[in-house]
Amino acid sequence: MLRIALLGDLHYPVIDSSNKQLSAAVDHFFEDYLHEFLSIEADFHISIGDLTHLGLESEFLSVYKIINKFNRNFQTVLGNHDVLSLPKEKISSLIQLPTYHSLETEEYFLLFLDTTKEFELHGWGLDQEQWRWLEKQMEHSKEKHLLVFAHHPVPETTTISPKSEGLKEPLQDIRPLLKKRDGCVIYFNGHTHVRSYVQKNNFHFIQAGAAICDPDILLVELDGSNVNVRRMDIINKELEDSRKILYEKLPEFHRPKLFQS
Repeated sequence: MLRIALLGDLHYPVIDSSNKQLSAAVDHFFEDYLHEFLSIEADFHISIGDLTHLGLESEFLSVYKIINKFNRNFQTVLGNHDVLSLPKEKISSLIQLPTYHSLETEEYFLLFLDTTKEFELHGWGLDQEQWRWLEKQMEHSKEKHLLVFAHHPVPETTTISPKSEGLKEPLQDIRPLLKKRDGCVIYFNGHTHVRSYVQKNNFHFIQAGAAICDPDILLVELDGSNVNVRRMDIINKELEDSRKILYEKLPEFHRPKLFQS
């Protein structure tokens, strides 16, 4: 049994203290929300990207100050908001992780991808170097179930995932690589701020939402090729009051039309 606590788009911001209402909402909401997330017993605690709101060094330092209070195997991939302000080399130094890498357990092979473009809010997709790396990974540990973590969704899978005809680059669509695996493949992503789960034969696509839209946590329990996804709601009136302030007033935050605050 493998247990993964999955953190959707967090968008941790650093707010000027002169904005007292929004600053107080940030302090209360994120401290409480991350405490609930990191208190869950799991083998991995994984952020699916957009851990920060503007990719500022102060945002990375502040959010990791909370995360580091807990002795957890915390992993993250980069989201498009994470790469807005700093070179990826600097971000890797701050989070003590490479931009893409792999891990293995006895039953599972985990791949953490970087689908972002440095300093681009709307650009996405792999570069040639990472594509070649991923091709090799598809041949590695083929007897194990494959878990892939990336910020952007696979085209034509989960809710609001991109359509094939809208793709601008061939390296935005990794479906040809995923199909090289015969066994169970589970792809985790965020980005759209809308929770979604789609299964197509041996492929599972699990999309986490955004905490500011809906402060739940996904607990994914894996037993061989069996996949169980549980939504864990965080019910707390003060946290909900802070969430609503953030939802209404945090600048440059994507509010999907499917979600009503």
